[in-house]
Amino acid sequence: MMSGEAAAAEGLRTAVDFYADKAARLQQQRSELEKQLAQVDAELSKAAATRDHLTAALEEITTGAEAGPDAPGNQPDNANANAEEPVADESGTAGPAGTRLPSAAAPRNRQLGQQVLHVLATAGRPLRVKEITEAIGRPVSGKQGSAAIETTRKTCKRHVTQGKAVEPEPGVFVIAAADGRHVKGAA
Repeated sequence: MMSGEAAAAEGLRTAVDFYADKAARLQQQRSELEKQLAQVDAELSKAAATRDHLTAALEEITTGAEAGPDAPGNQPDNANANAEEPVADESGTAGPAGTRLPSAAAPRNRQLGQQVLHVLATAGRPLRVKEITEAIGRPVSGKQGSAAIETTRKTCKRHVTQGKAVEPEPGVFVIAAADGRHVKGAA
């Protein structure tokens, strides 16, 4: 009977060795995947921050363009710029002289504006920019958060200018009533 126990013990040792090797391989694979994930997270963070900065710049340009061609900041940097050259839009696509072709950024800007208005309309009270940014699912901390909060602030300011929102105190916004005042019960 001892030989049967010895054979069983040998079989168990083989199984233990097999699973120890498998666990070591899986641990190494997990380590490699975690490194890859950290790299992807870093790239994602950079890409999102860049997107937010570009969105903010685009909103500044768009808001400036709405003010008219003679508004400060809408003059070409180069006084000798050739008016016959096509103007590239944000995606780099140039149209005929002096025109802009639609870009993919325009729907994203409208979507952000709609999200902000929805949050303000459903909040039932005035909200700080950080609260609005958080409510639409954008980051609110770090570089990425700073850019997102600034983009949201500019969007809110644009809504105030358009009469869709009211800023009862600096940095606090509420949906506007039809007459331009803040909605009753939202203050």
